[in-house]
Amino acid sequence: MYHSNIKLIALDLDGTLLGSDSLVHESERQALQQARQNGVSIVLCTGRSVHDSLPHAQAAGGVDWIITENGARITSSDGETIYRHPLSVQHLKLLLELCEVHHVEPSFYGESCVWYGEQCRAFFDEIYRTTGRMPPIDMGNYRYIETREQWHMLAEKTVYKSIVYGDIADLDSWMQDMQETGAFESEPSIFCGLKNIEINAKGTNKGTALLYLAEHLGLTRKQVMACGDSDNDRKMLQAAGLGVAMRNAPAHIQNIANVVTDTNELHGVAKAIQNYVL
Repeated sequence: MYHSNIKLIALDLDGTLLGSDSLVHESERQALQQARQNGVSIVLCTGRSVHDSLPHAQAAGGVDWIITENGARITSSDGETIYRHPLSVQHLKLLLELCEVHHVEPSFYGESCVWYGEQCRAFFDEIYRTTGRMPPIDMGNYRYIETREQWHMLAEKTVYKSIVYGDIADLDSWMQDMQETGAFESEPSIFCGLKNIEINAKGTNKGTALLYLAEHLGLTRKQVMACGDSDNDRKMLQAAGLGVAMRNAPAHIQNIANVVTDTNELHGVAKAIQNYVL
């Protein structure tokens, strides 16, 4: 029904393309490369930074595009950035003020590194305590921030996304205040079973970035398939002509998708590509 139309496939990473071991499995690699050989472009569409995404692009055998920081940046396979929508200085100052009010703390995704603080470190330590392994990210690209003054100096930097960490009650009250400003895109996120909040500038999300890329390639939304499993995938699934939810996605994500494929552990992405594209 769909296979003759699809020319662009957008894939979330965690919980979608990646298995629970945070690796690209051989079934997915083969399906992606077979699609590319048939003239279909592949775009990773993730909340991660470019730096954290590239190893997965390589493990998949290569992709054509990477949408990172929840849609704030689009980068080609040769490293050219064709789209940027960072947080403004005003966004960052307001975000930091509200973090101080609610006793939560951000991390900032910059041009080439991630700035993080004590609550992010505690978050990673808790992941290690509960799972026995560190988060699957390269800490060599992270820069530790210690003081309020250092955080406020970063408001002058290019920041594409923020993740905010803290106790759940503090996060919930902070998110309510953030949403009332009307200046941000905010989504709760669960990483290794722990909650944080992802923040972008208003209008920045995976869906808007995906549609921008489709137009850049001369494609209509009917020629786009997207696979995802989380809240920050909602607008991407709705933007695509064919939105595919993973079986491991929560019910409200499955309900907004056009179709549901298998879980990430049972090669749902490979099955979706075989069923709807190849």
